[in-house]
Amino acid sequence: MASNDSDLNKLTVLMGQCLGRIDQEAFLLQEHGTDVDFATADRLDSETGTLYGLVDSMLSIETNSNETNVNQIVTSVTRSTLQELSVPVVLRQTLTTESSQVQAPTALVNVAVQRAMALAVKPLGPGDELCLTTRIDCDSVLIEIESRGSSIVSCASDRVETLREFVEEFDGTCQMRQEGSDLFLVLELPQVMATDRSESL
Repeated sequence: MASNDSDLNKLTVLMGQCLGRIDQEAFLLQEHGTDVDFATADRLDSETGTLYGLVDSMLSIETNSNETNVNQIVTSVTRSTLQELSVPVVLRQTLTTESSQVQAPTALVNVAVQRAMALAVKPLGPGDELCLTTRIDCDSVLIEIESRGSSIVSCASDRVETLREFVEEFDGTCQMRQEGSDLFLVLELPQVMATDRSESL
């Protein structure tokens, strides 16, 4: 129960931060009056989606552990994300055959992957490519997302910065680079080593 309480506290803090950013973006929209600021509206939409994810995570926190199978999360989030897309895209997916267990709450990893995936699919049009890879590097599990789209993602750096702050809460990192309309995202999370599992038994 102690770990669940800790996860709930983290989610509560993150929700407060998210609400603060939504309030700030809403204020900017009000300042612009009848002039629509699409960049602000886009960020507001992103933060609202994050908020929904955090609420879902808080509702399911009792069933979560502090170890998460990244491959399962990536598979699940990819399936649901592509189902919501209104256009057909090409999916190329390669998941590691090594252990993809990470030392992080399932709810938080799920939200992070959802946010990364939402950013990656935004520029995709019919026939564009989404490439997903999970692999092990040293003591980390890497989630690599490559989006080969037909449009440029506006405010991508701002949205990635909030995602980076989010994953840092559970010792992860997030990197992004953009080349034209192509977007490359990498989430890096601490892997659970075999010795870690034996010590917890």
